[in-house]
Amino acid sequence: MKKLATLIFALIISSCVFATASPANLVPASPVADGNAVYAANCVKCHGKDGRGFPNWRAKGQPDFADANWQKSRTDAQLINVTKAGKGKLMPAFKPKLSDDEIAAVVARIRAFGKK
Repeated sequence: MKKLATLIFALIISSCVFATASPANLVPASPVADGNAVYAANCVKCHGKDGRGFPNWRAKGQPDFADANWQKSRTDAQLINVTKAGKGKLMPAFKPKLSDDEIAAVVARIRAFGKK
């Protein structure tokens, strides 16, 4: 009788746990890309740590990510497209190298330069 009572108690407790658990707790969350890390690994060498770029590259059309006017003149969709497809001979396409989540994280990092 004691074993039956223990079993029933365990079933009730486990039922309560499953009933109150949210679906988010039952399914593992997908990893979120770290925009700082992706930018550091893929963008810093050309765009610099501060996002301002380098004088020799700016003369060839490289943007200054910290410039408020530049930030206002571009949509996130435009930044995503340029990052995926590249631009001219100097900006390589990153679609083969970065996931959509990583590209979105880089765009968020680029936007953060404009807030400083």
